[in-house]
Amino acid sequence: MTHPAEPARRAAAWWSGLALASFQLVVPVWAGLFDMQLRALHVLLTTAAILFAVPALRAPRLLWTLLAADAVMVALAAAATLPVYAEWEAIITLAAVAEPIDLVLGAALSLIVLEAARRGAGAAIPIMVLLAFGYVFVGPLMPGIWVHPGFPLGYVIEQLYFSSGGLFGSLTGTSATFVAIFILFGALLQATGGGQTFMDLALLIAGRRIGGPAKVGVVASALFGMISGSAVANVSVTGNYTIPLMRRLGYQPDFAGGVEAMSSTGGGITPPVMGIAAFIMADFLNVPYLHVIGWAAIPCLLFYIGILAGVHFEAERAGLAPVPAADLPKPREVLTPRRLAPLFVPIGLLLFLLFSGASLTEAGFWACVSVMALFLAADRSRAGLRLRALALIDALAKGGTAVAQVAPVLVAVSMFTALLGLTGVAPKVSSIILDLGAGNIVGALAVAALIPLLLGAPLPVTATYILSAALIAPALVRLGLDVAAVHMFLLYWATLASVTPPTCTACVIAANIAGGNWFRTALVGMRLGFVAFLVPFFFVLNPALIARGPAVEVLIAAVSGGAGALLMAAGFFGWFRTRLNALLRLIYLGAGVLLLAPSMALLAAGAGVAAVGIATETLRARRALTTR
Repeated sequence: MTHPAEPARRAAAWWSGLALASFQLVVPVWAGLFDMQLRALHVLLTTAAILFAVPALRAPRLLWTLLAADAVMVALAAAATLPVYAEWEAIITLAAVAEPIDLVLGAALSLIVLEAARRGAGAAIPIMVLLAFGYVFVGPLMPGIWVHPGFPLGYVIEQLYFSSGGLFGSLTGTSATFVAIFILFGALLQATGGGQTFMDLALLIAGRRIGGPAKVGVVASALFGMISGSAVANVSVTGNYTIPLMRRLGYQPDFAGGVEAMSSTGGGITPPVMGIAAFIMADFLNVPYLHVIGWAAIPCLLFYIGILAGVHFEAERAGLAPVPAADLPKPREVLTPRRLAPLFVPIGLLLFLLFSGASLTEAGFWACVSVMALFLAADRSRAGLRLRALALIDALAKGGTAVAQVAPVLVAVSMFTALLGLTGVAPKVSSIILDLGAGNIVGALAVAALIPLLLGAPLPVTATYILSAALIAPALVRLGLDVAAVHMFLLYWATLASVTPPTCTACVIAANIAGGNWFRTALVGMRLGFVAFLVPFFFVLNPALIARGPAVEVLIAAVSGGAGALLMAAGFFGWFRTRLNALLRLIYLGAGVLLLAPSMALLAAGAGVAAVGIATETLRARRALTTR
């Protein structure tokens, strides 16, 4: 029997999600609010939505008590944010002085936001913020470079609450504008059938080929990942179809899970939409988002060449069949304006507006509007229109809840970066990296890769990238490295954390679906995605790999990199044109690495090694034919 408090909580969550989605869809574009006003309302609405959507505890006897406590926290959040909304101008001009009541409200709001972040994405970010907060006060007792003079409690709370940083900093502004609108865009695309269309297109593109089930997983995950930006969400949606299909047609559970996990991870770095972190990168670097798309294109191409080649060689080696014709959709049912327009028209409109110079928020707004308009226009009967309108309203409410799962995390990260700035941690980390880089740039890059990899174990990609950019990017840029390549480097390593042990959440979920072992699944995924672990080092050292350089150099880097990805896949999976012995596998692996390397001399050496390998394999194949 359902407890009476459950429907009340569900109703509160649904309405608060709908209110948040409606606010984010309209207000940032049309209301003309000032930044601090928009951020204050965003913090209030996202906090309310996640507190109602996710209870603090699963305790049936305390349901009413917990709901009442959440309502009190929402009321406190309103009491803390509405004065900021009203007094924003005095706050940013430093004309207002924080009174004791302001400090109490600021402390309460800080704790409420941390609780909201915990409910949305786990305890990792709140713990990090609390540790940084503690460091403010124990800093005077720390040894060496980690010492700082310390700050009074009132001053710290004032910096977090009664200023244009901390809770209401630029990262909160990012969350309140294009981050929210693109989460809504992805939710609307999925709810209006975009996810199924992606799946059907993947089946048509790859299903009939050798290794078809796994290739369908790769293509579907890349397509769906462009709009979800989350490896975990991607595995959960596409993996529930592709993994059972692979298993049914002979793939081992660990391989099936590894294909899905690594392919889903790549969605967040796949143009044109990519993940939220890519939009934040454009904002950090103050460049048009189209530049980020351009930088991501070649590495993404190499990433998926490596995965598809690995899948193909494994299918050849194991003799696995394509997808049966009975499981394939009919082209005449998929390739119709009714199916394709609601998916590709909004994405096309989005890119057109971005090319035309529209802001990310404005372009996202019109893309959302086009999704809803096309969905409604597909059935003009009164009954059909009513059902579709209700479905859209429900999709908006769910999209609002999805925004609320992310936004408090970003606000908490904004608090964390403010505390880092207060204590001077970032320059200290930078000095360590600079010291390493003075003698060995590769060593500095290895340390720089390790930090987002460790941060990404408990944190989502967006938070990992933001923290890594704050801690590491300045040091790498001061070493003379290309700023765009540095940020792409950090984005890649933040993304790869979800498929790298010890946590590798995407692999854990994929293994659960496949019935495999999560660690072996992670190892398969890392073999398939080997290019992603190498190419960030290479494009930092050779920015032509992210289209930063003369056109000839960019073309050479792309072609040689593609060949390198193909040969490394052959080496890892033991098949090229025939089954490979250990020596040939090593030759192809070495050739692949050299073809990706940032040097014409190494590229030429890689071509020579590849030629030796291909000639050797050809001779072996001819000898085998003559001895039969």
